[in-house]
Amino acid sequence: MEGKKKYIIDTSAILSGKLNISEEGYVYPESVINEIKKGSLEKILEVADITTCSPGKEYIKKAREAALSTGDYNVLSATDIDVIALAIELNGIIITDDYAIQNVAKYCGIDYSGGGISGIKKGIIWKYRCSGCHKIYDEYIKICPICGHEVKRYSKK
Repeated sequence: MEGKKKYIIDTSAILSGKLNISEEGYVYPESVINEIKKGSLEKILEVADITTCSPGKEYIKKAREAALSTGDYNVLSATDIDVIALAIELNGIIITDDYAIQNVAKYCGIDYSGGGISGIKKGIIWKYRCSGCHKIYDEYIKICPICGHEVKRYSKK
């Protein structure tokens, strides 16, 4: 695989059913495989010749920081962060149908492609707005400290 571009595969891309999961150059975060083992697709792992890898801690930190910067951190799972981190570490291309992963990838300058759907066209930096008093926050909080209503993410269009 040396010299060829590596494709980092997310769970959503596997679930799309449009990938040959044994394709050369595909790399699976160990956490993605663990998610598949919990579901009904576990049988495909018995016949697939796949490469798994776990990202280094410094790359997980970079992925988390990027997700915090875009405002996607609170909608991403630990597995999603692993996908982004591995793409950073291996300078790979992410295959995912998850728009939040795509958004962080775009922010990081990582190439991505949808597994079964088209990818996002432009990146978004999310903000958070109180559903009661409409105060805007740059970082995620669950409950507005001013009025006590739920805070939801939004983007300016």
